[in-house]
Amino acid sequence: MLDTLLPRYCIGCDRRLLPSEKTLCLHCLISLPRTRLWVNPEENVLAKQFWGRTNGKEVRKVAAFLSYGKTTTVGRIVHAFKYYGKRRLAYEMGCLMAQELKEAGFFDGVDCLVPVPLTLWRRLRRGYNQAEYMARGVGKVTGLPVCTGVLRRKRFNTSQTRLTARERNENVTGSFYVDMRCAEAVRGKHLLLIDDVITTGATSRECARQLAGIPDVEISILAFSTVQTAEVRVEPQRK
Repeated sequence: MLDTLLPRYCIGCDRRLLPSEKTLCLHCLISLPRTRLWVNPEENVLAKQFWGRTNGKEVRKVAAFLSYGKTTTVGRIVHAFKYYGKRRLAYEMGCLMAQELKEAGFFDGVDCLVPVPLTLWRRLRRGYNQAEYMARGVGKVTGLPVCTGVLRRKRFNTSQTRLTARERNENVTGSFYVDMRCAEAVRGKHLLLIDDVITTGATSRECARQLAGIPDVEISILAFSTVQTAEVRVEPQRK
């Protein structure tokens, strides 16, 4: 009855959804360009971008679920939960991502999930943190706790969207810090950093660099999507 009165449409192709479908129709869901980077998470092309760049402590595993394109279905999904308040969508994408990566053992050995934080001002303006909701979806599937108090963002300079790789690195340097009141609780743990999009990796590297200052931790990184760059060329694969 609700689907008749308030029809829902696929965020990817605008086709009317069936009662059994959520935010994507079955065709778009199957067609999502999966990177398969999680099959070899320690030595894939994305993981190599973090080697030797995180405060002397190597990132253990790195993967991105989908290949990002601004005008593609993935781009529309990211835009919707980042700028249009679709927090439920971020949660569902976290669940979907976790379901497929869990089968490959990607989460084996991980102790907790750490979403990339927003500044307080940006969180209040947006109403929520999309990376946190995505992490909650991952936590629902894997049973892993979400640790939101460990990593914090103290400033937001300029949006990364139109910056070069060098400018992105400079823009985020010093923007994050570890809250030492919470750090002791994750000491000796394997932390999985959760982000929505990796472009040059500047934000994720800076977050990992800060987390690396906690004694005896291991760090891995998981993003919902990654942008194709000169350094990172991923051949998307359909499910």
